Amino acid sequence: MLAALSGATAVAARFGTVPLAAHQIAFQVWSFLALTMDAIAIAAQAMIGHMLGAGRPEDARAASRRMLTWGVVVGVGLAVVLVASSWGLAPLFTNDSSVRALAVRLLWIVAAMQPLNAVVFVLDGVLIGAADVAYLAAAMGAAAVFVFLPAAAIVLRARAGVLWLWAAIVLLMLGRCAGVGARFAGKRWMQPVSSPNGP
Repeated sequence: MLAALSGATAVAARFGTVPLAAHQIAFQVWSFLALTMDAIAIAAQAMIGHMLGAGRPEDARAASRRMLTWGVVVGVGLAVVLVASSWGLAPLFTNDSSVRALAVRLLWIVAAMQPLNAVVFVLDGVLIGAADVAYLAAAMGAAAVFVFLPAAAIVLRARAGVLWLWAAIVLLMLGRCAGVGARFAGKRWMQPVSSPNGP
């Protein structure tokens, strides 16, 4: 994930200083909001690990669905707040009017991604709690290699600009969502795992 996002910064740098600066503003806000939603993912890790360790797979699925619901609610709330504050947020990072204008447009994309990000991050927590990290790593790698990198390469070759680069990041998150969502829809992640508190 970090390699893909670092690659996005490398692509943005090739579009010039204004796109790179705007990209970095959007990326820092994206990262901050991701850490905010990680609070639910961390709760998922603990709860799912405990429930599966206690031999309660159906409770684990029910709790996961509840956390997904809360994650989407939080994601929508963050999206609304970010759209409403984007014009005032960009000037906190720079006095350059060109960077601010582009950053606001990117922040709208970041805002639109929040419900999607919430689903991905919560399911990350669920699969980590289920000790299904090998699949999680493979799904993340597949999304980066087979979805993001080709899209980013097309954006770079076409000199399409940083807005289209963020469209490639959206595709990355959609690819990640497809991977973790497909796993969650099945039952392989619901196998009992060792619980630190015992069965």
